[in-house]
Amino acid sequence: MTITYEEFLVFDLENDGEKTKLDIKQEDLQNYLNPEQVLVIIREDLRRIYIWKGAKSAVRKRFISSRVARDLQKELLDDPRYHRCKIVSIDQGDELQEFLDTFQLESMEVTERLPDMRYIRNIERERMKEAEQIAKGKTEVAYYSPALQDISSDVVMSSIVQKPKLTIGLSEEEQKQIKKKILKTEVPLDYKRQNLILGHTLFAAVTKISKVFDEDVEEIVWEPVKKVPKEIMNLDNHKLRVYLNKNKGIVEAVEVLKKEEKPNQNIIPKKITSKPSLTKSSTPKKKTSLTPMPPKPASMKQNSKETETQEKQDK
Repeated sequence: MTITYEEFLVFDLENDGEKTKLDIKQEDLQNYLNPEQVLVIIREDLRRIYIWKGAKSAVRKRFISSRVARDLQKELLDDPRYHRCKIVSIDQGDELQEFLDTFQLESMEVTERLPDMRYIRNIERERMKEAEQIAKGKTEVAYYSPALQDISSDVVMSSIVQKPKLTIGLSEEEQKQIKKKILKTEVPLDYKRQNLILGHTLFAAVTKISKVFDEDVEEIVWEPVKKVPKEIMNLDNHKLRVYLNKNKGIVEAVEVLKKEEKPNQNIIPKKITSKPSLTKSSTPKKKTSLTPMPPKPASMKQNSKETETQEKQDK
């Protein structure tokens, strides 16, 4: 399936695992959160894929929703315009605050549930365990639907798992603000911005290419580095800028700047020695004087006259 680039996408799931894209606006999402539905909601700008599960939705839908979400995640990764999105599971009436704040919603009260004794929501299962421990002094394992089980590390189950933080001591919103402040700061002359360090996370620039009306448009995005080349690195020809928070008295970030290499101007060009000209000297040579011819002997003159007389007589 080819997806047109959109930051907000919603898919409705059927019992057979088929998904249908819903053409809705973000502000209208509340009207589509039906207790009998399971929706896969993508917020690409937040790097999130939410699985919203209605309280009366079929167990089969819940079971296959994680697989459908992972398929969508892989499909989006194959498109260079999209980033890797975290999959987060949301139960009706037990929504994460992150989900409610993202779409400006209030928690939906659950008035009726599907009569399926096999399915127990996360929060209910924990409360049942606590009640049993208090009443009986021992712990018993409650049977619950495998729909809530997902071996993928990409899926975050609601209620009992806290929202992961990319950096220690900084929320996602604080990260965005700090990166925005850094990227607005002018880079010193002859240096270029190479990396950012926020908390314990190293960020690097990633170039994304999007197709806009048959034209390639480049976009630079700063994303966390998942794999580092080695444990200790010596930085030569680098400059570090430290960003502090005066109110909190902490280091917010470190910016790594690399000196741009320029051609070596100290190289002395080789002198080109001119070879002697092969052309002849332009100075004219002096002409040597000619020795005058000696006069002819008298006998030669006499013979010459006789020859001329003989020629005349022959004519």
